[in-house]
Amino acid sequence: MKRREKPRIQKPIMLIVDDKAVNRYVLKNIFEEDYEIVECQDGRDAIEALEDKREETAAVLLDIVMPEWDGFAVLKYMKETALQTVPVILVSSNVNDKNIHRACAYDVADYIQKPFQENVVWQRVQRIIDLYQLKKGNEEYGQAE
Repeated sequence: MKRREKPRIQKPIMLIVDDKAVNRYVLKNIFEEDYEIVECQDGRDAIEALEDKREETAAVLLDIVMPEWDGFAVLKYMKETALQTVPVILVSSNVNDKNIHRACAYDVADYIQKPFQENVVWQRVQRIIDLYQLKKGNEEYGQAE
């Protein structure tokens, strides 16, 4: 008699975009229990991953300062190509008024400063994901009427 395999529940994807492996490692350890982690070391990789897996992606944790395409180039591309439906949380040690104002122009969901405080990062990111999911559900419900 053959045993039935339990169906695997697909975890939502979290995209972690940072050129520093140590930052990706720390963030991965915070979220890997609840999310399938896709790591990208630059903005170009992030765009490819987003275009490929937009529907399954719960959030993007995006560094600002990276070679090739920085975080703002990714945000600009997302806005121009309707990839903006995925919540983006900027993660950076470069917190200043100019960057915060610039990020707000792209409707960034939040801004988290490095070094990371694991509990705070998890709570803030999870709260944003929950709010986006609620909003998405309300919009879909409203369209069905």
